[in-house]
Amino acid sequence: MKSNGLFRGWYIVGAVHVLLALIFGAAYSFGAFFSSIQANFDAGRFSTASIFSVTALIYYAVGVFSGALSDRSSVRVVTGAGIVLLSLGFLLSSLLSSSLVLFLGAFCVLVGLGVGLVYVPAVSTIQRWFVVRRSSASGIALAGTGLGTLVGPMVAGLLMRHFSWQVTMQVYAGAIALLGLAAAMSLRGRPEELGLHADGIAVRAGLADLQAQGGLALGEAALTVRFWWFFAAIFFGSIGLFLALVHINPYAQQQGLSMTQANLLIGLIGVGNILGRLVLGRIGDKIGALRFLVWLTVSLAVLCALWSVAYGFVGLAVFALLFGAANGGCIALYPAVAASWFGTKSLGAILGALYIAVGIAAVAGGSLAGLLFDLYESYTLSIMLAGACALLSAVAVLMADRADGSGHRAFRAVRGRAVPRQ
Repeated sequence: MKSNGLFRGWYIVGAVHVLLALIFGAAYSFGAFFSSIQANFDAGRFSTASIFSVTALIYYAVGVFSGALSDRSSVRVVTGAGIVLLSLGFLLSSLLSSSLVLFLGAFCVLVGLGVGLVYVPAVSTIQRWFVVRRSSASGIALAGTGLGTLVGPMVAGLLMRHFSWQVTMQVYAGAIALLGLAAAMSLRGRPEELGLHADGIAVRAGLADLQAQGGLALGEAALTVRFWWFFAAIFFGSIGLFLALVHINPYAQQQGLSMTQANLLIGLIGVGNILGRLVLGRIGDKIGALRFLVWLTVSLAVLCALWSVAYGFVGLAVFALLFGAANGGCIALYPAVAASWFGTKSLGAILGALYIAVGIAAVAGGSLAGLLFDLYESYTLSIMLAGACALLSAVAVLMADRADGSGHRAFRAVRGRAVPRQ
Protein backbone atom coordinates (compact mmCIF):
# COMPACT_ATOMS: atom_id res chain seq x y z
CA MET A 1 0.00 0.00 0.00
CA LYS A 2 1.23 3.48 -0.86
CA SER A 3 0.26 6.95 0.29
CA ASN A 4 -0.36 9.40 -2.56
CA GLY A 5 1.63 7.12 -4.87
CA LEU A 6 4.73 7.14 -2.64
CA PHE A 7 5.78 4.21 -0.49
CA ARG A 8 5.38 5.05 3.20
CA GLY A 9 8.95 3.94 3.83
CA TRP A 10 10.23 7.08 2.15
CA TYR A 11 8.37 9.20 4.70
CA ILE A 12 10.14 7.19 7.39
CA VAL A 13 13.42 7.96 5.61
CA GLY A 14 12.53 11.67 5.71
CA ALA A 15 11.74 11.57 9.44
CA VAL A 16 15.00 9.77 10.22
CA HIS A 17 16.86 12.29 8.07
CA VAL A 18 15.45 15.14 10.17
CA LEU A 19 16.23 13.36 13.46
CA LEU A 20 19.82 12.65 12.48
CA ALA A 21 20.29 16.22 11.27
CA LEU A 22 19.10 17.52 14.63
CA ILE A 23 21.06 15.23 16.93
CA PHE A 24 24.34 15.42 15.04
CA GLY A 25 23.92 19.08 14.17
CA ALA A 26 23.72 19.64 17.91
CA ALA A 27 26.55 17.24 18.80
CA TYR A 28 28.97 18.37 16.09
CA SER A 29 28.30 22.05 16.72
CA PHE A 30 30.67 21.50 19.63
CA GLY A 31 33.49 22.36 17.23
CA ALA A 32 32.03 25.87 16.88
CA PHE A 33 31.64 26.19 20.66
CA PHE A 34 35.18 24.83 21.24
CA SER A 35 37.08 28.10 21.63
CA SER A 36 34.37 29.79 23.70
CA ILE A 37 34.09 26.86 26.11
CA GLN A 38 37.86 26.60 26.38
CA ALA A 39 38.13 30.30 27.22
CA ASN A 40 35.17 30.22 29.62
CA PHE A 41 36.70 27.44 31.74
CA ASP A 42 40.35 28.33 31.05
CA ALA A 43 40.98 24.73 29.96
CA GLY A 44 43.53 23.10 27.65
CA ARG A 45 42.65 21.58 24.29
CA PHE A 46 42.86 18.06 25.70
CA SER A 47 40.34 18.85 28.44
CA THR A 48 38.01 20.69 26.09
CA ALA A 49 38.17 18.02 23.37
CA SER A 50 37.49 15.39 26.03
CA ILE A 51 34.04 16.89 26.62
CA PHE A 52 33.06 15.99 23.08
CA SER A 53 34.87 12.65 23.20
CA VAL A 54 33.20 11.48 26.41
CA THR A 55 29.82 12.60 25.08
CA ALA A 56 30.33 10.58 21.90
CA LEU A 57 31.45 7.54 23.88
CA ILE A 58 28.27 7.74 25.95
CA TYR A 59 25.87 8.02 23.03
CA TYR A 60 27.44 5.16 21.14
CA ALA A 61 27.51 2.98 24.28
CA VAL A 62 23.84 3.79 24.94
CA GLY A 63 23.09 2.56 21.42
CA VAL A 64 23.40 -1.05 22.59
CA PHE A 65 20.51 -0.61 25.01
CA SER A 66 18.42 1.78 22.93
CA GLY A 67 18.70 -0.46 19.89
CA ALA A 68 17.57 -3.51 21.86
CA LEU A 69 14.80 -1.48 23.50
CA SER A 70 13.44 -0.25 20.18
CA ASP A 71 13.60 -3.82 18.81
CA ARG A 72 11.14 -4.86 21.52
CA SER A 73 9.04 -1.72 22.00
CA SER A 74 8.12 1.50 20.20
CA VAL A 75 10.75 3.35 18.22
CA ARG A 76 8.67 6.51 18.64
CA VAL A 77 8.83 6.37 22.42
CA VAL A 78 12.56 5.64 22.52
CA THR A 79 13.54 8.37 20.06
CA GLY A 80 11.09 10.85 21.62
CA ALA A 81 12.71 10.33 25.03
CA GLY A 82 16.10 10.90 23.42
CA ILE A 83 15.01 14.23 21.94
CA VAL A 84 13.76 15.43 25.33
CA LEU A 85 17.05 14.53 27.03
CA LEU A 86 19.12 16.13 24.26
CA SER A 87 17.16 19.37 24.54
CA LEU A 88 17.56 19.38 28.32
CA GLY A 89 21.28 18.76 27.93
CA PHE A 90 21.77 21.94 25.91
CA LEU A 91 19.50 23.96 28.17
CA LEU A 92 21.09 22.92 31.47
CA SER A 93 24.64 23.18 30.09
CA SER A 94 24.00 26.80 29.16
CA LEU A 95 22.94 27.53 32.75
CA LEU A 96 25.96 25.80 34.35
CA SER A 97 28.78 27.77 32.74
CA SER A 98 30.32 28.73 36.10
CA SER A 99 31.42 25.17 36.93
CA LEU A 100 33.33 22.85 34.61
CA VAL A 101 32.31 19.79 36.63
CA LEU A 102 28.60 20.62 36.45
CA PHE A 103 28.89 21.51 32.77
CA LEU A 104 30.56 18.17 32.08
CA GLY A 105 27.81 16.34 33.93
CA ALA A 106 24.98 18.09 32.11
CA PHE A 107 26.47 18.09 28.62
CA CYS A 108 28.17 14.70 28.53
CA VAL A 109 25.44 12.73 30.28
CA LEU A 110 22.26 14.32 28.93
CA VAL A 111 23.48 15.00 25.40
CA GLY A 112 25.13 11.57 25.31
CA LEU A 113 21.94 9.83 26.44
CA GLY A 114 19.80 11.90 24.09
CA VAL A 115 21.80 11.17 20.95
CA GLY A 116 22.19 7.52 21.97
CA LEU A 117 18.45 6.99 22.32
CA VAL A 118 17.79 8.41 18.85
CA TYR A 119 20.64 7.28 16.60
CA VAL A 120 20.63 3.47 16.56
CA PRO A 121 16.82 3.01 16.77
CA ALA A 122 16.33 5.44 13.87
CA VAL A 123 19.04 3.91 11.67
CA SER A 124 17.96 0.30 12.30
CA THR A 125 14.36 1.23 11.41
CA ILE A 126 15.41 2.06 7.85
CA GLN A 127 16.96 -1.39 7.38
CA ARG A 128 13.59 -3.01 8.12
CA TRP A 129 11.63 -0.84 5.70
CA PHE A 130 13.94 -1.58 2.74
CA VAL A 131 15.79 -4.58 1.32
CA VAL A 132 16.23 -4.03 -2.43
CA ARG A 133 16.98 -0.31 -2.03
CA ARG A 134 18.54 -0.56 1.41
CA SER A 135 21.83 1.22 0.62
CA SER A 136 20.02 4.07 -1.15
CA ALA A 137 17.50 4.52 1.66
CA SER A 138 20.27 4.37 4.27
CA GLY A 139 22.27 6.93 2.35
CA ILE A 140 19.37 9.40 2.14
CA ALA A 141 18.45 8.99 5.80
CA LEU A 142 22.03 9.16 7.01
CA ALA A 143 22.62 12.24 4.88
CA GLY A 144 20.85 13.96 7.76
CA THR A 145 24.05 13.55 9.73
CA GLY A 146 25.93 15.40 7.01
CA LEU A 147 23.30 18.12 6.87
CA GLY A 148 23.52 18.55 10.62
CA THR A 149 27.31 18.66 10.47
CA LEU A 150 27.01 21.46 7.91
CA VAL A 151 24.22 23.52 9.43
CA GLY A 152 24.89 22.97 13.14
CA PRO A 153 28.33 24.60 13.43
CA MET A 154 27.53 27.34 10.91
CA VAL A 155 24.33 28.40 12.64
CA ALA A 156 26.09 28.31 16.01
CA GLY A 157 28.85 30.52 14.63
CA LEU A 158 26.36 33.00 13.20
CA LEU A 159 24.35 33.17 16.41
CA MET A 160 27.46 33.70 18.51
CA ARG A 161 28.21 36.84 16.52
CA HIS A 162 25.19 38.40 18.21
CA PHE A 163 24.63 36.31 21.36
CA SER A 164 26.71 34.52 23.96
CA TRP A 165 27.46 30.82 23.57
CA GLN A 166 25.06 30.18 26.47
CA VAL A 167 22.13 31.85 24.68
CA THR A 168 23.05 30.02 21.47
CA MET A 169 22.77 26.71 23.32
CA GLN A 170 19.34 27.71 24.61
CA VAL A 171 18.18 28.44 21.06
CA TYR A 172 19.41 25.01 20.06
CA ALA A 173 17.51 23.41 22.95
CA GLY A 174 14.23 24.90 21.75
CA ALA A 175 14.77 23.95 18.10
CA ILE A 176 15.69 20.37 19.03
CA ALA A 177 12.55 19.90 21.10
CA LEU A 178 10.19 21.44 18.53
CA LEU A 179 11.42 19.71 15.38
CA GLY A 180 12.68 16.52 16.98
CA LEU A 181 9.47 15.48 18.71
CA ALA A 182 7.48 16.04 15.52
CA ALA A 183 9.84 13.78 13.55
CA ALA A 184 10.02 11.10 16.25
CA MET A 185 6.24 10.76 16.48
CA SER A 186 6.00 10.01 12.75
CA LEU A 187 8.20 6.90 12.92
CA ARG A 188 7.02 3.29 12.68
CA GLY A 189 9.39 0.45 13.51
CA ARG A 190 8.39 -1.99 10.77
CA PRO A 191 6.29 -1.88 7.58
CA GLU A 192 4.25 -4.81 8.94
CA GLU A 193 2.76 -2.45 11.55
CA LEU A 194 0.89 -0.74 8.69
CA GLY A 195 0.20 -3.88 6.67
CA LEU A 196 3.03 -3.14 4.24
CA HIS A 197 6.03 -5.03 2.88
CA ALA A 198 9.64 -3.94 2.63
CA ASP A 199 10.25 -1.64 -0.37
CA GLY A 200 6.46 -1.47 -0.87
CA ILE A 201 6.56 -4.40 -3.29
CA ALA A 202 3.87 -6.96 -2.54
CA VAL A 203 5.44 -9.68 -4.68
CA ARG A 204 8.38 -9.62 -2.35
CA ALA A 205 6.29 -10.43 0.69
CA GLY A 206 8.27 -13.63 1.24
CA LEU A 207 11.50 -11.68 1.13
CA ALA A 208 10.18 -9.15 3.61
CA ASP A 209 9.04 -11.91 5.96
CA LEU A 210 12.46 -13.56 5.73
CA GLN A 211 14.19 -10.35 6.66
CA ALA A 212 11.75 -9.60 9.48
CA GLN A 213 11.90 -13.05 11.02
CA GLY A 214 15.44 -14.19 10.13
CA GLY A 215 18.79 -13.18 11.44
CA LEU A 216 20.87 -13.45 14.57
CA ALA A 217 20.23 -12.25 18.08
CA LEU A 218 22.91 -9.97 19.53
CA GLY A 219 24.36 -12.77 21.64
CA GLU A 220 24.64 -15.03 18.60
CA ALA A 221 26.19 -12.32 16.45
CA ALA A 222 28.73 -11.47 19.16
CA LEU A 223 29.94 -15.09 19.08
CA THR A 224 30.92 -14.83 15.42
CA VAL A 225 34.38 -13.90 14.24
CA ARG A 226 32.79 -11.67 11.61
CA PHE A 227 31.17 -9.44 14.22
CA TRP A 228 34.48 -8.60 15.88
CA TRP A 229 36.33 -7.98 12.64
CA PHE A 230 33.53 -5.63 11.61
CA PHE A 231 33.70 -3.96 15.03
CA ALA A 232 37.42 -3.36 14.47
CA ALA A 233 36.75 -2.03 10.96
CA ILE A 234 34.24 0.52 12.21
CA PHE A 235 36.58 1.56 15.05
CA PHE A 236 39.61 2.17 12.84
CA GLY A 237 37.52 3.76 10.11
CA SER A 238 35.96 6.28 12.50
CA ILE A 239 39.09 7.66 14.18
CA GLY A 240 39.95 10.10 11.41
CA LEU A 241 36.42 11.50 11.18
CA PHE A 242 36.29 12.53 14.82
CA LEU A 243 39.81 13.88 14.72
CA ALA A 244 38.85 16.12 11.81
CA LEU A 245 35.50 17.23 13.22
CA VAL A 246 36.98 18.31 16.55
CA HIS A 247 40.33 19.65 15.44
CA ILE A 248 40.07 21.02 11.91
CA ASN A 249 38.75 24.29 13.39
CA PRO A 250 41.74 24.93 15.70
CA TYR A 251 44.07 23.44 13.04
CA ALA A 252 42.86 26.00 10.52
CA GLN A 253 43.16 28.86 13.01
CA GLN A 254 46.73 27.74 13.70
CA GLN A 255 47.42 28.36 9.99
CA GLY A 256 46.05 31.87 10.35
CA LEU A 257 42.54 31.34 8.97
CA SER A 258 39.67 33.33 10.44
CA MET A 259 37.09 31.89 12.81
CA THR A 260 34.48 32.07 10.03
CA GLN A 261 36.67 30.11 7.62
CA ALA A 262 37.54 27.58 10.31
CA ASN A 263 33.86 26.98 11.11
CA LEU A 264 33.10 26.70 7.39
CA LEU A 265 35.56 23.83 7.11
CA ILE A 266 33.48 21.84 9.60
CA GLY A 267 30.46 22.63 7.46
CA LEU A 268 32.25 21.48 4.31
CA ILE A 269 32.86 18.09 5.91
CA GLY A 270 29.09 18.07 6.34
CA VAL A 271 28.52 18.98 2.69
CA GLY A 272 30.78 16.13 1.66
CA ASN A 273 28.91 13.81 4.01
CA ILE A 274 25.60 14.71 2.39
CA LEU A 275 26.89 14.14 -1.14
CA GLY A 276 28.67 10.95 -0.13
CA ARG A 277 25.65 9.42 1.52
CA LEU A 278 23.22 10.39 -1.21
CA VAL A 279 25.39 9.42 -4.18
CA LEU A 280 27.69 6.75 -2.84
CA GLY A 281 24.88 4.82 -1.17
CA ARG A 282 23.24 4.31 -4.57
CA ILE A 283 26.52 3.08 -6.03
CA GLY A 284 26.64 0.56 -3.20
CA ASP A 285 23.27 -0.83 -4.36
CA LYS A 286 24.66 -1.32 -7.87
CA ILE A 287 28.14 -2.75 -7.33
CA GLY A 288 27.76 -4.24 -3.87
CA ALA A 289 27.87 -2.53 -0.50
CA LEU A 290 30.78 -4.60 0.80
CA ARG A 291 33.09 -4.12 -2.16
CA PHE A 292 32.43 -0.41 -2.29
CA LEU A 293 33.00 -0.06 1.46
CA VAL A 294 36.53 -1.42 1.06
CA TRP A 295 37.37 1.07 -1.69
CA LEU A 296 36.00 4.01 0.29
CA THR A 297 37.94 3.01 3.39
CA VAL A 298 41.20 2.88 1.44
CA SER A 299 40.42 6.33 0.03
CA LEU A 300 40.31 7.72 3.59
CA ALA A 301 44.01 6.93 3.98
CA VAL A 302 44.80 8.70 0.71
CA LEU A 303 42.83 11.74 1.86
CA CYS A 304 44.72 11.87 5.17
CA ALA A 305 47.90 12.17 3.09
CA LEU A 306 46.24 15.11 1.30
CA TRP A 307 45.41 16.70 4.66
CA SER A 308 49.05 16.48 5.76
CA VAL A 309 50.15 18.71 2.85
CA ALA A 310 47.06 20.96 2.57
CA TYR A 311 47.67 24.60 3.40
CA GLY A 312 45.35 27.59 3.35
CA PHE A 313 41.59 27.68 3.04
CA VAL A 314 41.35 26.25 -0.49
CA GLY A 315 43.54 23.24 0.24
CA LEU A 316 41.75 22.46 3.49
CA ALA A 317 38.35 23.00 1.86
CA VAL A 318 39.13 20.41 -0.86
CA PHE A 319 40.25 17.97 1.82
CA ALA A 320 37.15 18.62 3.95
CA LEU A 321 34.75 17.99 1.04
CA LEU A 322 36.41 14.80 -0.15
CA PHE A 323 37.03 13.45 3.34
CA GLY A 324 33.44 14.13 4.32
CA ALA A 325 32.18 12.38 1.19
CA ALA A 326 34.26 9.25 1.75
CA ASN A 327 33.24 9.07 5.41
CA GLY A 328 29.62 9.65 4.47
CA GLY A 329 29.72 6.74 2.05
CA CYS A 330 31.25 4.45 4.67
CA ILE A 331 28.68 5.40 7.30
CA ALA A 332 25.82 4.84 4.84
CA LEU A 333 27.14 1.37 4.01
CA TYR A 334 27.86 0.10 7.54
CA PRO A 335 24.18 -0.67 8.39
CA ALA A 336 23.53 -2.25 4.99
CA VAL A 337 26.54 -4.55 5.32
CA ALA A 338 25.55 -5.44 8.89
CA ALA A 339 22.00 -6.28 7.80
CA SER A 340 23.28 -8.51 4.99
CA TRP A 341 25.52 -10.41 7.40
CA PHE A 342 23.37 -10.60 10.54
CA GLY A 343 19.76 -10.12 9.33
CA THR A 344 17.27 -7.57 10.71
CA LYS A 345 15.57 -9.45 13.53
CA SER A 346 17.77 -7.86 16.23
CA LEU A 347 19.55 -5.33 14.06
CA GLY A 348 18.97 -2.46 16.49
CA ALA A 349 20.85 -4.24 19.26
CA ILE A 350 23.57 -5.44 16.87
CA LEU A 351 24.15 -1.99 15.39
CA GLY A 352 24.17 -0.53 18.87
CA ALA A 353 26.90 -2.96 19.92
CA LEU A 354 28.91 -2.33 16.75
CA TYR A 355 28.65 1.43 17.17
CA ILE A 356 30.40 1.24 20.54
CA ALA A 357 33.45 1.11 18.29
CA VAL A 358 32.58 4.59 17.03
CA GLY A 359 32.36 5.90 20.59
CA ILE A 360 35.78 4.50 21.43
CA ALA A 361 37.10 6.01 18.20
CA ALA A 362 35.68 9.38 19.23
CA VAL A 363 37.78 9.27 22.39
CA ALA A 364 40.87 8.17 20.47
CA GLY A 365 40.40 10.61 17.61
CA GLY A 366 39.33 13.64 19.60
CA SER A 367 41.20 13.44 22.89
CA LEU A 368 44.42 11.85 21.66
CA ALA A 369 44.84 14.48 18.96
CA GLY A 370 44.34 17.19 21.58
CA LEU A 371 46.90 15.55 23.86
CA LEU A 372 49.45 15.22 21.07
CA PHE A 373 48.99 18.88 20.21
CA ASP A 374 49.44 19.93 23.82
CA LEU A 375 52.69 17.92 23.89
CA TYR A 376 54.16 18.74 20.47
CA GLU A 377 52.14 21.78 19.28
CA SER A 378 51.52 19.98 15.99
CA TYR A 379 48.83 17.78 14.43
CA THR A 380 51.24 15.89 12.14
CA LEU A 381 51.38 12.71 14.22
CA SER A 382 47.59 12.69 14.62
CA ILE A 383 47.00 12.95 10.88
CA MET A 384 49.47 10.11 10.24
CA LEU A 385 47.65 8.02 12.84
CA ALA A 386 44.30 8.66 11.14
CA GLY A 387 45.69 7.49 7.78
CA ALA A 388 47.17 4.32 9.23
CA CYS A 389 43.89 3.51 10.99
CA ALA A 390 41.98 3.87 7.70
CA LEU A 391 44.20 1.22 6.12
CA LEU A 392 43.67 -1.07 9.11
CA SER A 393 39.91 -0.58 8.69
CA ALA A 394 40.03 -1.78 5.08
CA VAL A 395 41.94 -4.88 6.15
CA ALA A 396 39.42 -5.59 8.91
CA VAL A 397 36.48 -5.35 6.47
CA LEU A 398 38.12 -7.92 4.22
CA MET A 399 38.79 -10.20 7.18
CA ALA A 400 35.15 -9.89 8.27
CA ASP A 401 33.99 -10.93 4.81
CA ARG A 402 36.24 -13.99 4.87
CA ALA A 403 35.08 -15.04 8.32
CA ASP A 404 32.80 -18.09 8.29
CA GLY A 405 30.25 -16.76 10.80
CA SER A 406 31.23 -19.41 13.40
CA GLY A 407 28.40 -21.74 12.40
CA HIS A 408 25.57 -19.20 12.63
CA ARG A 409 23.46 -18.25 9.64
CA ALA A 410 23.88 -14.75 8.21
CA PHE A 411 22.02 -13.06 5.39
CA ARG A 412 23.45 -11.37 2.33
CA ALA A 413 21.45 -9.25 -0.10
CA VAL A 414 22.42 -10.20 -3.65
CA ARG A 415 20.72 -8.30 -6.48
CA GLY A 416 17.66 -7.64 -4.40
CA ARG A 417 17.23 -11.17 -3.01
CA ALA A 418 18.20 -12.50 0.42
CA VAL A 419 20.38 -15.58 0.27
CA PRO A 420 21.24 -17.54 3.44
CA ARG A 421 24.97 -17.89 3.91
CA GLN A 422 26.53 -20.58 6.05
